[in-house]
Amino acid sequence: MLRRGGGALAVGVDVVVAKRWAWVAREEPLLAVQRWSFLIPLMRFKVSTMSWRMVFVFCILLLLPPQAVGQEARPAGKSVILLIPEDTALPAMATLVASLRSSLWEAQDGPLTLDVESLDLGWARGPAYTHALHTWYLAKYRERRPDALIVFRSDAIQLALQLRRELWPDIPMIVLSEDERLWEQQPRPERVAGRWLHYDIRATAELALQLLPSTRRLALVNGSSPWERARQEQLVRELQPLLAQRGLELIDLSNLPLAELLERARTLPDDTTVLTSTFMTDPSGRPFVGREIARMFLSACNRPSFALHDTVLGLGFVGGALVSYEAVGQQLGMLTSRVLRGEQEEFLAPLKPAPVDTLTVDARALRRWGIPRERVPPGVRLAFDEPTLWERYRWWVLGALTISGLQALVAGGLVVERRRRMRAQAELLERQRLEKLAEMEARRTLEQLAHVSRVAALGELTASLAHELNQPLAAILSNAQAARRLLNATPAELDEVREALEDIISDDKRAGEVIHRMRALLKRGEPRQELHSLNDLVREVARLMANDMHLRGATLQLALAPSLPTVQGDGIQLQQVVLNLLINAMDAMADVPAGQRQLQVRTASPGPGQVELSVQDSGGGIEPSRLALIFEPFYSTKAHGLGMGLSISRSIVEAHGSRLQAESPPGQGALLRCVLPAAPTESSS
Repeated sequence: MLRRGGGALAVGVDVVVAKRWAWVAREEPLLAVQRWSFLIPLMRFKVSTMSWRMVFVFCILLLLPPQAVGQEARPAGKSVILLIPEDTALPAMATLVASLRSSLWEAQDGPLTLDVESLDLGWARGPAYTHALHTWYLAKYRERRPDALIVFRSDAIQLALQLRRELWPDIPMIVLSEDERLWEQQPRPERVAGRWLHYDIRATAELALQLLPSTRRLALVNGSSPWERARQEQLVRELQPLLAQRGLELIDLSNLPLAELLERARTLPDDTTVLTSTFMTDPSGRPFVGREIARMFLSACNRPSFALHDTVLGLGFVGGALVSYEAVGQQLGMLTSRVLRGEQEEFLAPLKPAPVDTLTVDARALRRWGIPRERVPPGVRLAFDEPTLWERYRWWVLGALTISGLQALVAGGLVVERRRRMRAQAELLERQRLEKLAEMEARRTLEQLAHVSRVAALGELTASLAHELNQPLAAILSNAQAARRLLNATPAELDEVREALEDIISDDKRAGEVIHRMRALLKRGEPRQELHSLNDLVREVARLMANDMHLRGATLQLALAPSLPTVQGDGIQLQQVVLNLLINAMDAMADVPAGQRQLQVRTASPGPGQVELSVQDSGGGIEPSRLALIFEPFYSTKAHGLGMGLSISRSIVEAHGSRLQAESPPGQGALLRCVLPAAPTESSS
């Protein structure tokens, strides 16, 4: 970009020189400025600055051959010149030129050349600059005739009309003016077609009032260039009816230095809405780039701002009736194509509005200023309407929430189930504990009852036990007396004495065994799981009851199987079972005549790991209806019985892993038997 400052004439002449030498040397303007920059200090010599520069320019033009000044090599076909008021580097101008070029190429069948000339009218001003531009273009295009001339903006149109009048009075001219009354101020030239580019400030203000209904003030921002000052009058004129209708106050922020503009933008009242146009220069003539000024203004402004150009959309403006410069280029291209094809009616039509503006709102600015989307009128384009996280991933979020909900339900169900299971487990443990306590209590009660039963049974065997003790005691007494006599004899018979003493010892052991068996049966203690021979247990009980059976006239027959496996359990309890069964059998034969009372005790091994004990009497048997009742506690068929013997025996047998059964074979008395599990041997284990 060339230097912008130091006086309008100096800038204008520098531009002319740069463009002139670029054209002569067939170079880009920037390279030409670098190559021919040594000429510019000479032109800046302060002695009659204007005269020296003008003389230098004309000298250069006179020294060049006419062919170099008037002609350039260009391809055959249509040729169009486009005069734009601002630098092509500006976004609006760049978009317009690109769209126009594309539209022309699409509409033309043959080749077409579009030459773009930037007048830089936004920052250079004054008649000297205008005269320099006029002189330059007269020299450049004197020998070159385009097929059409396109001009944008009213200030550039006046310069283009003068150039056409002097160079190509018969070529058509296509204009795009922001002033609807362009031809009202002067007669309309011939062969001129055009469009009216309407910057609709009123539609923008009405949109702002719909979005911000609490607005009571409108602030208008505009620059200080001659074109901008002319536009200021037109903008205010368009706003006046709306201001009067709504009773709004207009805050004028135009023609202000940049620093003051930014300072006032920071302190606007809360009920203010800002309308912006352009800001190419400030009152001092300092040039600016529109987008950069827009960014600075938006960062400083404390109120929502609206714009007229789509090139600033996305910087932070809320929206407006935005002019699309791409659509402007297309409109110019279509109109130019019709003119190049020879359509004459376009030259007679008045300036018609070009449909190039669209009511647009920036969705991001709506969110920034907290403006509800419901206020956006129907038909307004919503730009940058990026979906929210919910809108973009709605189904994913719903799916994730659903899965999370299901997981939560499953987790909750598992927690509830775990608590229920833990409660049930606690209840089960408590029940097991209570059952164990009850079982221990029942076992303790059973042991007590068993002990009482043993004591009662031994009480019934008192006569037999007395006889059992009397026999060895009497033998001991006899042997002791015999030994004394033998010792008193002369000579003493020591061998006889020795035999008598051995008999005493044997009888004492016999009496001791009886007493030991009685003490074992009478003693209370914890059950002891030991290995026992069922045959030995039966023999001990049989010896204990032998005298009682003799007194009752009963005959005991033992049928003990040899090599019987051992059983594991408490020996005292097992002996009590045998004792109870034998006593019960003798009681059952009380009505049987003496000599016919037969009692049989058998042991056998009916199967692997089994030991069977059976006791059968020769009594009257058991009625079938009473077979299920004889093991019930306190059930007895005897007048003097408690009914606990068989019940205790069944409990003891069940505690040892078996079951006591009663049968009554016809004519054979009663048969009670149980099958105990054999103790595991080392080979089986």
